[in-house]
Amino acid sequence: MRRLEQAAWIALAALGIALPMACGSRTGLPDRASADASTGQDAGFDHSVPPVDASEDQDAADADDGDGNVVFKDVKFDGLAPCDPNALFVYLVTEESTLYRYDPSKGTLFNVGKLDCPTNGSPFSMGVSRSGIAYILHRPLSPTGSNPPGQLYAASVETAACVATEFVPGQQGFGLFGMGFALDDDGMGETLYVAAGSQPANQVNGLGSIDLTTYGLDFVGPFIAAPGDRMELTSSDDGSLYGYFVDSNSTGGGSVVSIDKHTGAILDVVPVSVQGDASAFAFAYWGGDFYIFTAPLNGKTTITRYRPTDGTLKVVGSVPQAVVGAGVSTCTPSKS
Repeated sequence: MRRLEQAAWIALAALGIALPMACGSRTGLPDRASADASTGQDAGFDHSVPPVDASEDQDAADADDGDGNVVFKDVKFDGLAPCDPNALFVYLVTEESTLYRYDPSKGTLFNVGKLDCPTNGSPFSMGVSRSGIAYILHRPLSPTGSNPPGQLYAASVETAACVATEFVPGQQGFGLFGMGFALDDDGMGETLYVAAGSQPANQVNGLGSIDLTTYGLDFVGPFIAAPGDRMELTSSDDGSLYGYFVDSNSTGGGSVVSIDKHTGAILDVVPVSVQGDASAFAFAYWGGDFYIFTAPLNGKTTITRYRPTDGTLKVVGSVPQAVVGAGVSTCTPSKS
């Protein structure tokens, strides 16, 4: 396998957006009694917005690696990185490699553009950093019917421009995995967590994390008594890590769970009866609510909001393509 190119995005956000965030993780789902049950609007989507032309991006900062190659890299800060203004939304990647920006507070969907990742594979999952970088796992094309491990790419959430990373596929037995960023316990940084299920491409079933300075993957711990074999990750504004588990042998929805990000232990489990085919699915936390994206392959995605304040489920919109990954940064507000 050829050496992947260095990749990531240079964070430009000189404007830090201060949001109240508590250090440390908590167990359990968000408190149903204390959260604001009035958040969110169910406005219709505007699918008429044209894609952004990556060639017109005037704000991207280019760096040279000394050999004339453009590289993009997350800037390391002495403390928590400031928020890129583009990192305040939920980003969705589809089976067709389209990148969408979703604003749950208004119910609007914006077509950012088609990813130009240097791969013949298809997107599988996604996580978004505070710097506005979407880290996207692609499932490689396999005409032989084998299950090769996923390859990691980095893309701008502003333009959909995409490059390869130095991530070596298959580390620690993680072949295909869900992803999500969470704040560190000291509130001074964030970590990209990955979750592998008992799929053919995986040799493990558990939680891991990726160091985005070295692209090394560390195993955190196994999932014990997981309520499914496929999962995606997200986190809340206080650093708590959550997962949405789907059982491939069931059509009765899935389960929202809280996960100990230090051990991989599954804590609270809440079954949710999300309707419809979940051949493709994604998961995000925004404004105090969870958003579950489900779709048949090559079909239209249904967006279902799970509100932990009162335990309600509500269909709040749709996406014209099959969403396979959702990325929400640790900059997103606790309430909309």
